[in-house]
Amino acid sequence: MRLSVRASMRQARRRQIDRAWRLFVEDAIEPAGISEEISQSWRRARVSYQIDPGITRLPRALSPEALVRRCERDDVLRLAAPILRDFCGHLALSDHVLAFFDRDGWMLSMDGDRRIFDRVEQIDFRPGVKWTEECAGTNGPGTALALGRPVEVFASEHFVEAWHPWSCAAAPIRGPGEQDPVGLIDVTGPWELQSRKALLVAKAIARTIEERLRAAASVRDEVVRHAFRAAHEAGDALVAADARGRVIAVNDAAARRRIVDGGSLPLAMREAVAEVLLSRSRSSDGAVRLSSPDGLAYVVSEVRHEGSVVGAILRVAAKASEAHPSRSQGRPSARYDFGLILGRSEPLRQAVELARTAARNELPVVLSGESGTGKELFAHSIHGASGRRAGPFVVVNCGCIPGQLVEAELFGYEAGTFTGAKPGGSSGRFEDADGGTLFLDEVSELPHQAQVALLRLLQEKEVVRLGGSMPRHLDVRIVAATNKPLQEEIRAKRFRRDLYYRLNVFSITVPSLRDRGDDIPFLAQGFLAEAEPDVGRRNLTLSADAADALRAYAWPGNVRELKNVISRAAATAPQSEIAARDLLLETGGSEPATPSAPGGGRQMLREAVLRAERKVILEALDACLWNFARAAQRLGIARTTLYRLLSQYGISRTLASH
Repeated sequence: MRLSVRASMRQARRRQIDRAWRLFVEDAIEPAGISEEISQSWRRARVSYQIDPGITRLPRALSPEALVRRCERDDVLRLAAPILRDFCGHLALSDHVLAFFDRDGWMLSMDGDRRIFDRVEQIDFRPGVKWTEECAGTNGPGTALALGRPVEVFASEHFVEAWHPWSCAAAPIRGPGEQDPVGLIDVTGPWELQSRKALLVAKAIARTIEERLRAAASVRDEVVRHAFRAAHEAGDALVAADARGRVIAVNDAAARRRIVDGGSLPLAMREAVAEVLLSRSRSSDGAVRLSSPDGLAYVVSEVRHEGSVVGAILRVAAKASEAHPSRSQGRPSARYDFGLILGRSEPLRQAVELARTAARNELPVVLSGESGTGKELFAHSIHGASGRRAGPFVVVNCGCIPGQLVEAELFGYEAGTFTGAKPGGSSGRFEDADGGTLFLDEVSELPHQAQVALLRLLQEKEVVRLGGSMPRHLDVRIVAATNKPLQEEIRAKRFRRDLYYRLNVFSITVPSLRDRGDDIPFLAQGFLAEAEPDVGRRNLTLSADAADALRAYAWPGNVRELKNVISRAAATAPQSEIAARDLLLETGGSEPATPSAPGGGRQMLREAVLRAERKVILEALDACLWNFARAAQRLGIARTTLYRLLSQYGISRTLASH
């Protein structure tokens, strides 16, 4: 009965839109009874793009060779491909196809029901064809790209009559820091069969890909930033650019000399960076050396990771008057204090009291607790309340530094170790923290040789740079953090026992969010207030059932996850009072809910996402011969995240071999 009612409602909607479409196309009568976004798209198709509603084929198509080249150059597709394959396999898209489009509207891949393949190819809905509004009028992928937001185009909402038998749901993919979409996911099927959940599926897949893009970008940018720090020499102006040529870091000398204006390099320097990124006109050491008309000499050096150019470092030599700034200039300092650790629960109060005690002494500290509990906030606060508050506070995430760079990052190096480095070599993070505090986050991820050097520093108060032999005496306090029990790491022979006893002198456990009771709604209300300016809303509150749902949820991501959930609800909740349903939390579960899939429901899509993620992890481990460090780099995640996922999915090499 319900199906027949739903089919009847769908047919009535189709008849209403058919009438509006005919009046608009044949009699130029403004559309009525349809959404404003579709009305505006029809106007663009007719007035701006002069689309013929009677066409049956599209004008823009790539040759097979050009399509292959475009696919090979598309980094988003490369990262998205395994996700798309797994979604198709696990969702069993009967009567539908799943397509990926690039940022310019070219379809690059399509998968799904082979019967639908043959039918949609008759209207040029196939890889290698451009489906922007300028080419095809109102359609899911083209209109979603034009608006920059998810769109569903139903039957005769398409401007071109040949597309009327179909309904498509499309969701843009945004890369980290990108305003415009970098790609697009589309789910298309016959209008009479299109699932009401198709748009939710498209959005869920797009979000999964966006998360993968963020992870990969963070690794690449960390490599560039490491090279930026490694290239440091007093007085030189340094600018780091990512793989797209966008500026991601400048040092004080570059800021003083205004090398970067409005976030961009001057045209000549941008062109030099582009030459390096595109592997053109470089010398054998991967650098471009140029001079400007006013005699300013500069060098642009490539930064490589896993065989690819992931960024560049631009260096402008120091003027004589700037060559040796004082050591105190530009030193990093703590950004937070105990006043920002919010909450009244007993476990939190005990942790804060211990941290205040740690601030009054010089002992090494280990902060332990799950990811997202705020261990870095505690570390900043300890430094800021200590006698070292006037000294530098240097943060090192041991899990984010590529394994081959850890020792150079921490201990420095002598001349000639890295492309773009000056003859004098570079100081390491320990030297940068001299007189202050060094915060080693994810300390369990330090490789063995780095653990040996850290032990020497704790014992002898001195460090030796890579490639050097002269010890340098340092005065550094170590605060470390770990989300993995170090005793278990010792038993697994991944962490040195002697280092553990030197490091774990003053131990503080930062409580998980689920152990903090009424702190949860208190924190949530604070995050709501923070989110209001970002989402353009005011006076947001939590309903009683929302507060109860927050208390009942397990919070595997802790405070970080709570903030993400509240920020999302602040942006999407229809009312100013946020209800439990607006939080999108799994009932009694452990993670925020994932939208439903066609033919299934919320749980079906959630299971598909988990199966897809597990398969991607296993493939990466097999490709890297179960080397966890390389597998984590291949996946674009930290090793701690990989270990957590292995535990979550019950993955071990023994089980995987059966």
